[in-house]
Formats: sequence, structure tokens, C-alpha cells
Amino acid sequence: MANPSETSNEMLRLAFEASPAAMFMVDQDGRIELVNAQCEGTFGYARGEMIGMSVETLAPAGLRSRHRHLRADFAANPSKRLMGVGRDLRAVRRDGSEFPVEIGLTPVATPLGPRVVAFAVDITARLLVEESLRNSLAELERANESLSRFAYVASHDIQEPLRKISAFADILNTAMAEGDAEESRYAAEVMAASAQHARHIVADVLALARSLNSAYALETFALRETIRTVLDSLSQTILEERADVAVIGEDFSLQGDRSQATQMVQNLVSNALKYHKPGTPPRVRIVLKGGEGEHSLAIEDEGIGFAATHRDEIFEPFRRLNDRGDFPGTGIGLAICKTIASRHGWRLSATSTPTVGSTFEIVFPKAFSGQNESARKRL
Repeated sequence: MANPSETSNEMLRLAFEASPAAMFMVDQDGRIELVNAQCEGTFGYARGEMIGMSVETLAPAGLRSRHRHLRADFAANPSKRLMGVGRDLRAVRRDGSEFPVEIGLTPVATPLGPRVVAFAVDITARLLVEESLRNSLAELERANESLSRFAYVASHDIQEPLRKISAFADILNTAMAEGDAEESRYAAEVMAASAQHARHIVADVLALARSLNSAYALETFALRETIRTVLDSLSQTILEERADVAVIGEDFSLQGDRSQATQMVQNLVSNALKYHKPGTPPRVRIVLKGGEGEHSLAIEDEGIGFAATHRDEIFEPFRRLNDRGDFPGTGIGLAICKTIASRHGWRLSATSTPTVGSTFEIVFPKAFSGQNESARKRL
């Protein structure tokens, strides 16, 4: 018949060994005496390597001296403790890499004297989930704020051409009743132009909605090929404006939705062609820059520019800095660009000086990937 004490010890050993957390026992001198299987996966050491190792080896180099003092304080006042909750507590693997942990300490009395049983849990995955949730919540709050502002501005902008159509319909009826052909023709022209403007607004609103909600078809593509497609599409405008457009820099690849990336680049180049100084042909430079950590694309022009205080609001839907009579458009193009960039995990920003010109830059983190994991989930 099995000895109850031996059975109990065996059960404790099995529980210690089967724990999903890394568990180890430390003696009074801070030497590791016992480890379980999970320690190998958590810290990267073979089990035999950890026996006899100073527990300070598992702490970041800059904190080891402090850890010795904390261990001495614990020995003077031993009690069950959970450490790392709500704090940036870190441990070190065999390869020198650090990772966030939560650690529990339990003092135990053994025939060989007092010992401490510690467990360590790698909380990297949990912190990533928490960060993702925070980012998602922040995005939702921004989206709700943008939606509220968008609904107000959209209703205001689309009412303008509708009011004109209604007003000039009355004028047209009066002119026709009076047989005034010239007034009738003028009213009809205004109504047609207003209807066309309303149509453009609706089309751009639908384009913005697609950029916000449509599923993306991910593929790897060369950026220069995208730029070539854009310039072919804008060739007539470039010819009519007598624009000087140059593409500079080495090609690189992106991963994303090719059609959405094309639309983003086309909107930016179209803006550079549109907002040129009166009487001066547009001069646009499309600059590709490579880097070890990230690549970038810059659209540089020598146009009318804008004040630095407007560099964020220009990406808001329907936000216009110039009179529609001078520069036609609905003010949604840059909002679409910002949405496309954000969903891919790319960074779009603008810098400008009035009368000197503007630069719109897209930064693509993690060269050749075009997006991080959180961005991939948004797509």
C-alpha cells in the first residue's frame, strides 16, 4: 500500500510539472533548485541549465541589483504576493530578449529551510489583445465623431444644389409662362449644373463609403506600376495643363488593395495638378524613397499651398479651403485618401507653405509588407 506522504508528494510534483505557468523554486541565496517543463518554453533554457542559476539572471540587466534588494526584503517579510499586475514588469530569455510578465511568489517551509516557489506568466499575447482593443475603441470613437460631423456637412452640402434646383424651377416656370426664352434657358442651365454638382457629391459620398467599408483584395504589387496607371489615366489633364510631372526614386513593392492604392495616388496627383498658381503650369514631383524599416511616397507640387494650421482638417470630408468657382470639386478626395491609408496601416500626412507648394507623404511601415497585423484585421 502506498505511503500517504509519498502519494501526496507525487501529486504535488505532478501538479508542479503540469502547470501552464513557468514555475521554479529558489533557495535562500537566490539559486534556482527546481524548475518545471514550462520554464523551458518561457525562458528558453534547457531545464538542466537553470538548476543552480541565480534567479537574477532572469531579470533585465539594469534591474538585477535592485532585484537582490527586493529579494532580501521578501525574505525578511515572506508572504504570498502577485507582482506585475498593472506594472511594466519584465523578464529576460536565454537569447537576451525581454518580455512582459506577471509573477507570483509563495514562501514555503521545507526540511532544507525556507524556500520561495515562483510562477511566471508571459503576458505578451494578452497585452497585444488589450492594445488591439484600445486601438479599436479609439478608432470607433473617431469614426463616430467623424460620422456625426460628416452627416452634418454632407446634408448641408447636398442641400445647396437642391435648393438651387428648387428655386430655379420656379424661375423657369415663370419665364416659360411669360415666354422669356433667355431667362428660361439660363434657369435650365443653372438647374442642370446644380443637378450635376449633386450627382458628383453623391458619387463621392459613395466612394468614401466604399473606402470605409468595402472588403479589400490583398495582393503584392509594384508602386511604380501603380503610378504609371495613374499618370496614364490623367494624361489628358497633364496635356491640357502643360504640366511638368516627374517620377523620382527606386521602385518598391507593397501589399494591399491595388485598386484602392491606385485611387489614393490618383487623388493626390489630381490635387497637385489642380491647385497650381494661375497662369503657371503645374510642376509635380512623385518621389519614392526606400528605407530599412519603412518606405515612403511623396507627391510634391509648387502650387498655391495652404496654411500649416489646415494640415489636419484638409482630410475631413467636404472640407474646402478655396472657393468652388476657382477650384471645382466636392472636398471628399483627400478624406478618401486618408481612409484608404489608415485601413492599410499606412501614414498619410501633409505639409505646405502658402504660394510655395505642398507635399503629401505616405509612409509604408515594414518594408514590402505594407501593413501591420492590426491593419490586416481592419481590412
